[in-house]
Amino acid sequence: MPKPRIALLVALGAPLVLFGLLTAAWAIDRATHSDGALRGVSVAGREVAGSSRERLAAIVAEQSAEFAEAPVRLTATDFAIDSTAAELGIVVDLDRTVDDVLAAGRRDPGPAAPIRWVRAIVSGRDIPLRLDVDRPTMLASLVRLEGDRRTTPVEPTVTATAEAITLVPGRPGVAIDLDAVIDAVPKRSDSPSDALSIDAPQTTTASLIADDTVAALAATAQATTAGDITLNWGAGTAVIPGTRFRAGFRVVTGADGARLDLDAELVSKVFDDTETTPFNPTKTTVSIQNGAPVITPGVDATICCAPDTPGRIAAGLLSGSTKISVDPVTITAAEGAADASSLGIATVVGEFTTEHPAGQPRVTNIHLISDLVRGVIIPPGQTFSVNDFVGRRTAEKGFVVAPVIEQGKMSEDFGGGVSQFATTLFNAAFFGGLDIPDHKAHSEYISRYPFGREATLAFPSVDLKIKNPTPYGVMIWPTYTDSSITVQLWSTPWAVGRQASVIPASGCGKVSVLRDRAYLDGRTDSQTYRANYACK
Repeated sequence: MPKPRIALLVALGAPLVLFGLLTAAWAIDRATHSDGALRGVSVAGREVAGSSRERLAAIVAEQSAEFAEAPVRLTATDFAIDSTAAELGIVVDLDRTVDDVLAAGRRDPGPAAPIRWVRAIVSGRDIPLRLDVDRPTMLASLVRLEGDRRTTPVEPTVTATAEAITLVPGRPGVAIDLDAVIDAVPKRSDSPSDALSIDAPQTTTASLIADDTVAALAATAQATTAGDITLNWGAGTAVIPGTRFRAGFRVVTGADGARLDLDAELVSKVFDDTETTPFNPTKTTVSIQNGAPVITPGVDATICCAPDTPGRIAAGLLSGSTKISVDPVTITAAEGAADASSLGIATVVGEFTTEHPAGQPRVTNIHLISDLVRGVIIPPGQTFSVNDFVGRRTAEKGFVVAPVIEQGKMSEDFGGGVSQFATTLFNAAFFGGLDIPDHKAHSEYISRYPFGREATLAFPSVDLKIKNPTPYGVMIWPTYTDSSITVQLWSTPWAVGRQASVIPASGCGKVSVLRDRAYLDGRTDSQTYRANYACK
């Protein structure tokens, strides 16, 4: 074979032989490092050739600890925040970084792989650290670092009064855009000590609930409470003005939206202040026998309402209902008697007697009204009205015609003389320390009554009202003879009244009677009662 041809074959075959040797060396190297990093591979600048997965994990963990202290600057439109990777929740993804290192050089395409292997040996193959973001950590840090430059959106709510339930619009907030910051975080880092600079734009943050949603809720509550709310139980009903509940409405917002709620305490108070149950529904009686109070049980009674009534009222109103069914309860005769015994009706706390001529028609009326009122109990904090309790004095009720003073002139009418009872009750309450919110003296002074300290009655315009300001019950117990009437008030001692002065002491015109009241706890106060007697 001619020498030129041999030289040509050698020239052509040498590269193939060399490539074959490279391929063999590459294959041997891969086999030698089958469970570790290949030759020439480093991670974030640190040589790791031949390192096993466990060793690589330890190396990357060290770099991760170093990266945690890497400085990070967040740049907003008009301010910047300096922090660290760890504080912002930017972390090294250890497992994925180790996977990248172990895969380096093993995924090179076919025939070019040996050449890349040689290149890696000569110039090295550096694998960056994979980065990840812990979203909750970053959010918490941004809220803290942003400080007063961050404003939280205000959810819409309502302002609720007896007059109206109206929308209070929400307000948007301003905050660094969390998603924009996360997107701007580099996915890889070539060095664990490299500083990061990240754009952190602020954006408007909307409230969770739309104003229109809350406005609709307010309109619903307004409409529901525009009229009366009727409670129904058995054969009984009670009507409560809806406006009394308005101040308790509020809006509750959450992940599931907005809804109306009602203040349970306000609902309970409105219900408690509503007259749903008459006093003494079991008709328990208290009488004075041999100088001592005796309780006689009445009968079982069905009354309003079960303990869950306030909750039912709230649920009904929140559902838009104005007619709400509640459950009645039964109070037994024994329970009624126990309630009466707890009122503290124990002794005489006020007493007064007035005298009158015997044998006159007016005496019939004095005795009748005394019989009607005898045993009436004024509950704690409640007011007794003679006109409301007795009503119009009529022949059907047994009242007879007797003299009366009407518009300053002597006349006759059914019930004439009942003012003798009113004056006696007034004075018993005066000395018993009770309140007397409504009374009127006669227009002419009548000598059988205390000067300036008396009361008259005329249905329905002129009334006598006695209020019980004590924590005990007060029972009215009138007795009479042919020529006198005595009214006793039975209770537990609470206060004592005495006449401090009367100006003038006699005569006619305007009269002022001053009462000093002394309480058993040491307190004192005074009241003035007035009369205006015609001068003849």
